Amino acid sequence: MKSLVLFNNKGGVGKTTLGYHIAHMMARRGLRVVVLDYDPQCNISAAFLRDEELEELWGGDEAPRGEGRTVFGCLENVRRGMGELLPPRLHQADDNLWLLPGHLGLSRFEQTLAEAWAKVLGTDNERELYLATALAALAQAAGNSIDAHVVLVDVGPSLGALNRSALLSCDAVALPVAPDLFSLQGLRNVGPTLRTWRENWRRALDYVAASEGARLPRHQFAPVGYIVQQHLARADRPIKAYAEWVSRIPEEYHRHVLGEAEGYPGRYELDPERIFLFRHYASLVPLALDARKPMFDLKRADGINGSLYKAVASCRKDVNALVTELAKRLDVPIGEEV
Repeated sequence: MKSLVLFNNKGGVGKTTLGYHIAHMMARRGLRVVVLDYDPQCNISAAFLRDEELEELWGGDEAPRGEGRTVFGCLENVRRGMGELLPPRLHQADDNLWLLPGHLGLSRFEQTLAEAWAKVLGTDNERELYLATALAALAQAAGNSIDAHVVLVDVGPSLGALNRSALLSCDAVALPVAPDLFSLQGLRNVGPTLRTWRENWRRALDYVAASEGARLPRHQFAPVGYIVQQHLARADRPIKAYAEWVSRIPEEYHRHVLGEAEGYPGRYELDPERIFLFRHYASLVPLALDARKPMFDLKRADGINGSLYKAVASCRKDVNALVTELAKRLDVPIGEEV
């Protein structure tokens, strides 16, 4: 089982939309996939579920003992120091595809995790280690419950304690970026932070007794590359400006995320860290949201007509290619394109 997070502390780079489509396509191509919504804003849960479904789920998990049907329900007793992690009750979203929905209440865990992490460094305090790794334990339990090939973790754009603990669930990190100044600044922020978190966790493990350390997550949340979300053309921003931002992404990624002092001197198209250039498909997004289905599944009944048929076919081709490359980088065997 491999685990992947799409992460950038710059919002609006298409992270959740990409994750939703990657999960569906991996499942179509034979992988058993679990999506974990570790973002208190619950955007990927809202992509999968109708409002009334979310309201019903949230009501059950606000009960005193909860029901383990959301991330919050599984973790709340741990946060309050009143019990163990509840077994996750996954929602099956499609063949080979399951979701553990998010909950706005997960934001209550942020301060608890921040305090626990401060005590983890330099100690083998069992209680603090249990708190700091609760999200990783939940990811493992969710994946094991359906014998998953891939666990896909969705997180918000912050560099806070909640995301730090969420990344302890992950073998790999892919960074979605847009060709603009703000995404480049996001790489400058997130790269050094990821390296610091990784080093701090290694230090924490060094303090832990061998018997305890054997039970702790060993995920390295290693960077496996970046995905460029193609720009949406605007009258006040010429295409040339976007091309200039795109050309700067490789150096910023190599320098700040990989920690290479010289950066990357080659062309963007040849950069081995570039996973994919994903087109914007702005005309399909609102239709897919209304239909609660991937863009590549849209039909005439969903409002597709004329040139949009070409866009749907192009989207299917792009997501297939993206998933093929991600599976290669995760070392996960995957079925034929669909």
